[in-house]
Amino acid sequence: MNLLLKALIIAVVVIAVVAAVTFTVQGSSQPVTRSEAVANVTSFLLRSNPPGTQINITSITPSQYSGSWSIVAGVVQNATSPCPSYYVYSFDYPQYGLVYRLDNNYTSNCIINGLNSSYVIGYYPVAVARSYSLHIPVVMNFVNKYGYGNVTVRAQRVASQDIGGKNYTGIWVAYYTSSLSTETVQVYMQSNGTLITAT
Repeated sequence: MNLLLKALIIAVVVIAVVAAVTFTVQGSSQPVTRSEAVANVTSFLLRSNPPGTQINITSITPSQYSGSWSIVAGVVQNATSPCPSYYVYSFDYPQYGLVYRLDNNYTSNCIINGLNSSYVIGYYPVAVARSYSLHIPVVMNFVNKYGYGNVTVRAQRVASQDIGGKNYTGIWVAYYTSSLSTETVQVYMQSNGTLITAT
């Protein structure tokens, strides 16, 4: 009788496992709403990246796979440091779950991929990393004086700016500040990352 009871328990456990797996597989192929897809992808990216990572869903369109969404996300790590990292991931969710493609690795460890004379900086993390990677003496002195971890950098695109009697359009300005000082360093760059001036 004891052997029969064990066999019955094993059979019940096997049936429960098969039912759970079947439910999970069928459940994952069910269509999700646009907002559910965005929430799940955003949550995954926040969990799988360091604290403080910025996630920006840049595109969400119906996927070629029925009931799924094509989602493109920009991921910025260390956003206010002199060397932010900026990646672009794409998902077909839920068709492939949370498996992504790396569409672009714009910048990592202050290395800007694809930078050449025809390159146009389109995103602020790339402008920040470029301003630091130029090794401009005033920037390096500022960072060394207050410490890399105490420096905050932001960049913005400026439509038009007069610099030294010349009008520049579509330029980037990176602003270096520190909570330890009232000083500010500003780096002006053309849209391809060529230095105009730093003050």
